[in-house]
Amino acid sequence: MFDYPKTLKEAKEYKYNQWAGNSKGNSYVNSHCAYEIWINMLPYQCSRKNGYGPEMLYCWQHAKKLK
Repeated sequence: MFDYPKTLKEAKEYKYNQWAGNSKGNSYVNSHCAYEIWINMLPYQCSRKNGYGPEMLYCWQHAKKLK
C-alpha cells in the first residue's frame, strides 16, 4: 500500500506514474494534490489544486481520506 507523503520533502522525493514502461516516473508537481490515483491500472498524481491536509499537500477530497 502507498504511504502518502506527510511533508513537502517526501512529496518531492516520490515518483508518480512509475511502472515498467516508465521506470523513471514523474516528479511531484507543486501546484497539484500529492495523492496518487489510478487510471487504467496506471498510477498518476491527482491533478486537483492542493491546499488541505498535512503541509497543505492535498486537495479537499483526498485530505478527508487521510484523516
